[in-house]
Amino acid sequence: MRFPVVVAVVVGLVIGVPLLIVGLAALGPVGWVVAAIVLPLVTLGLILRLGRARPGDGVYPPEDG
Repeated sequence: MRFPVVVAVVVGLVIGVPLLIVGLAALGPVGWVVAAIVLPLVTLGLILRLGRARPGDGVYPPEDG
């Protein structure tokens, strides 16, 4: 991704995620559960998926055998 796109995404997340958490909390107990459990798990999953090693990035998986 180009740098301006990355900056726009980060700014959107910095503003959007807190608003999402507040909005979910306003829904009541179901929103609290989503904000406290589901949202962090989804975030962790995205971090693990986007941060994995890819061919050509200089990180090589271990060889079998």
